[in-house]
Amino acid sequence: MAIVLERGMEVDVPHWIDQIEDEETERYFAESLKKIKGNVEMEDKEALKAEVKKLNARAMEARMALHDLSEELPAGLEKVMEVAQAAVTAFRDLDEARKKLAAAGN
Repeated sequence: MAIVLERGMEVDVPHWIDQIEDEETERYFAESLKKIKGNVEMEDKEALKAEVKKLNARAMEARMALHDLSEELPAGLEKVMEVAQAAVTAFRDLDEARKKLAAAGN
């Protein structure tokens, strides 16, 4: 809605109903966005939980391989560094995934 102040000067003045509608629209979109983000976050958390579970199993397998190798020593001495490095990597990956999951709020 335009109001003429003097000699042809027009100033746009928003109507109060338009302002209310704009506020309601903004509120609606903000709530919709929260719902969408909430669903995405839940999916991300579930994916992180599954990743932690998978990495935990991998770390336990690496630990058992290192344990089994240690029982056979001195036989298999040439494989100790390889198996130990695999165990270190598996536990490092597990630790990082657990930190991400904790940061995600679980």
